[in-house]
Amino acid sequence: MQPTNDQPQNSFPQTPENPFTPAQMQAGMIQQQLTLAFSAAGSNFYSIAVFSLINSVINYFEGNVYFPIGLGITQIVDGFSAALQQELPQARMVIFGVNVALNLLIVGLVALTGFIIKKRVKWLIAVGGGLYLLDGLLVLLFQDWIGGAFHAYFLYRVWTNWQFINRASRAAVPQSAIETI
Repeated sequence: MQPTNDQPQNSFPQTPENPFTPAQMQAGMIQQQLTLAFSAAGSNFYSIAVFSLINSVINYFEGNVYFPIGLGITQIVDGFSAALQQELPQARMVIFGVNVALNLLIVGLVALTGFIIKKRVKWLIAVGGGLYLLDGLLVLLFQDWIGGAFHAYFLYRVWTNWQFINRASRAAVPQSAIETI
């Protein structure tokens, strides 16, 4: 291909200037990291809800295993339900229905917590973490050390996400500065 007269023979096309300032790029990266941190925190609560539901299904079929990340309160509800069903066989279906309703309510609230946290509601991380801490203490009351260790691990994950979100929120440039680009 022959160069044209208006284009020098050894030149490359000019790259356009970056329209973003370093401050705008940094603000955009912080916003992206905040979104990821909120998503991670919310996903922790989704995991807790799912494993609690799986534990309840396993309890219904009288299985011998459980997932220690699940909620201790749903296991207690399942235990009371099983004991009441043996004591009152004539009310077995009613007790089972109440058990399912309570478990779905508890699991639904935990999943809803995760959903709302993903919508960037920071204070709910602390509330959800506090409730999961209480559940962990309940697990330890029954001397479930493995369950207590998993509760501690997930509390650590929730705590580190919450700390990052607090630091990054203070450092973040207001969203309107990003939108002016």
